[in-house]
Amino acid sequence: MIQKYFLSEIQSLKIAIHTPCIIFLKWDLASWKTTLSKHIIQNILWVKQEVTSPTYTYYNKYLVESEDFWSFRKNKKLINLYHFDLYRLSSYDEFFAIGWEEILDNNTWIILIEWPEIIETYYIPDIEIILKKTGQEDEREIEIR
Repeated sequence: MIQKYFLSEIQSLKIAIHTPCIIFLKWDLASWKTTLSKHIIQNILWVKQEVTSPTYTYYNKYLVESEDFWSFRKNKKLINLYHFDLYRLSSYDEFFAIGWEEILDNNTWIILIEWPEIIETYYIPDIEIILKKTGQEDEREIEIR
């Protein structure tokens, strides 16, 4: 599914997310990376914690605990959400050396990965979201696979 969204419409984007789930986020530079990540984390998964970019920390961990999200699930338990930003890593070996493959290999959580190119040979996402700039500054093309 490919759709165009203006920045003012991004809140209307809906994504069916289940657990466990690996989500790859791909895009051009300056294409609403932070905006879309925050929307997924706060408005789709209902995380109440402050959402910040993990660019310098590599990942942030949140607890999904809202009744709004869990009302769609039969097994109501708290789960972790890992939000990775792999932009500063240069290879899968670096990712592996840090030990993060354990999170993906033992996945029972929701994992959102920005800039997943260095690991996509090793992991297949459940959801892949691709953002592209259009001719208008405040509009993006969003493809969800």
